[in-house]
Amino acid sequence: MAVMMSPWLVSGQNKQPEVEREIMVNTITQTTMGPKKVVVTGSAEMDVEPDQVDAYFVLAEYIDNRKEKVQMESIRKEFLKACADAGIPKDSIRVDGLSGGAYHDLVRKKRKDDPGLMENVTFVIRLNNSKQIDAIASRLNDKAVVNMYIGRRWHSRMEEFKKELRIRAVKAARDKASYMTEAIGEKIAGALLIEDMDAGMPVLFTRSNVNVSMEASSDGYAGESSLPFQKITVRSDVRAEFELVNADKSK
Repeated sequence: MAVMMSPWLVSGQNKQPEVEREIMVNTITQTTMGPKKVVVTGSAEMDVEPDQVDAYFVLAEYIDNRKEKVQMESIRKEFLKACADAGIPKDSIRVDGLSGGAYHDLVRKKRKDDPGLMENVTFVIRLNNSKQIDAIASRLNDKAVVNMYIGRRWHSRMEEFKKELRIRAVKAARDKASYMTEAIGEKIAGALLIEDMDAGMPVLFTRSNVNVSMEASSDGYAGESSLPFQKITVRSDVRAEFELVNADKSK
């Protein structure tokens, strides 16, 4: 069986070619020259009561006591008047989804095929506090409003809160790195890297607090008065790398 020998072994030279040896030396040099470091994460969070809440009101046509259908146009006017009486500005109210001429054309077309079709429309109202829901709900026509629920929750100072949390998260990472390195007789020097780990919105929005079916009770809306909206949790996470130095040298 033939045995293949490397050229430098055949010649009695127990060394690798110059090119390969140079590559290995460079690799070792890059590894040993890099600073010792500690890698940590830090986080901070707070609960905030929202001051911007989207409340959804689902309106639908219905049959009144005279066995006649109450048309959507009448229901709309009644609902908007209730909002105005509750002190809700017009620019805080919008229709959710399809509306306008195209919507009405679609409804008229469907009614040709189904004369008994009951039109429904969802209004979205931007509220600032839970008291406004009570003010609106107490003025609603229970037969026309078939459902209401809370959608998006937000706070007007959200960017300010997020900035504060990022600072607190970085400080938490620094403190963690400090006590971890002190346990091995070393200290941290300057930061090598600080990475913001937040991906998109740090807030989870849920439809909560108010989800009332107006058909479920013959007495209409009987929600608890002025309960605060569910708080939203704002969180920030960071990843940080700190250089290590010997505790004696840092003095």
